[in-house]
Parts: sequence; C-alpha cells; structure tokens
Amino acid sequence: MDDTPKAFIEEFRSAILKKRVGQIAIAVVLAEAVWRLLTAFTWYLMMPIIYRFTDGQTESVLLPRSSGRPILWENLLGSTLEFLLTIIVVFYANRWIHTKPHSVEGKVEPQYSLVGEPLDRREEPAASQPSL
Repeated sequence: MDDTPKAFIEEFRSAILKKRVGQIAIAVVLAEAVWRLLTAFTWYLMMPIIYRFTDGQTESVLLPRSSGRPILWENLLGSTLEFLLTIIVVFYANRWIHTKPHSVEGKVEPQYSLVGEPLDRREEPAASQPSL
C-alpha cells in the first residue's frame, strides 16, 4: 500500500466513484444551488413585480404596505453568479471523479484503423489479403 498523498487521492476518488457517494453529493450541491436561485428569483424579482401590479392594495403578509419596493438587482446578480460558480465546480468535480486512474505501467494505447476497427499488433497486414 502506497502512503503518498497522490495515492491517497487516487484511492479516495475510486472509493467515491464505486460507492456513488460522489455523484449523490454533486447532485445535492447542484439541487441546493438551483433551489437558492429559484428562491432569489421569487423574493427579489417576482414579489416586487406583484407588489407593483397590486399597488400595495393587498391584505397579504408577504407584501407589506411599504412605499415602493424596488427590485434588488444586486441580490439577483449575486444569486446568479453563485449558481454559475456552483455549476463550474460541479462540472469539474464530476470530471475529476470520472477520470480513469493513471497507471504507472507502460500501457500501450490501442490503435484503430480509419474505419474504427481495432488493429491487432500480432496480426500481419499481409495475412488479411485474400489468397488467389
């Protein structure tokens, strides 16, 4: 067993991938970001628009009778920026989880023909020619 930090990270990543914990955690983070964005749109965009349409003539507790509630663009922009940053983090975390572990051995990459068939190095090209 290798006790280097790189080996620990590789083992951690493979454990996350095998148990699907990483994918569930990423889904939870993404769902939370979407929920926060929807909440921000509701309270900072939709509620002031509804208030303007009703001109303060409402009995609702959600729409107090204050004089002109402005749309808070800073909060909307901040929530949108937070959502976009979360998307970027989730994208790269998902790529990190799903990358294949690099082996130290000298593996030879398979080669393919122009039509996508794998080439076998043991087989000679002359063997594939039809005999007369």
